[in-house]
Amino acid sequence: MDPGIGHEIEGDLQAYGYPVLWTQYFPTDPDLLEWAFGEDLRAGIIKSPFDIRDVWPSSYSANTNEILWGAKVAARIPWVACVVRLSSYECGMDQPTYTPVQQIVERSGTLFFSFQDLDSTKPAGSVKIRVETITHYLEKYAAGIIEKKKAAMPPGCPLPTTVTT
Repeated sequence: MDPGIGHEIEGDLQAYGYPVLWTQYFPTDPDLLEWAFGEDLRAGIIKSPFDIRDVWPSSYSANTNEILWGAKVAARIPWVACVVRLSSYECGMDQPTYTPVQQIVERSGTLFFSFQDLDSTKPAGSVKIRVETITHYLEKYAAGIIEKKKAAMPPGCPLPTTVTT
């Protein structure tokens, strides 16, 4: 997601109680990355947890790399039930990544939504309807998505699984 064109969509989602995590802020602790990508590393599919050659062989832009890596992370991390991709236009260097990103995310059972035509004017009515649609699907499917993804992941997640007060 491009945070420069967010139009406060992330704030709208958070107002419904859904936390938002931008790709560039995902924790990159070695133990977490090993847990998420270890099987592919040991099988030689990728050479590092940041390797995207398995899904995108023609790496030509740091932004494109981040987008594809974010899709891989979102697909693997059980607590990510939905991916929302924001972009100003449907053209440019990152345009060819739309389909691969959607496929990576949806193959894992994770919800995928895209705002592809945002520009300098906020289309308030359209954004509101789309945010309501996203929250409807999250309310209906998030718990099941998380449970299925947790069941598919290896044991030993380094993240705390319970909250203490």
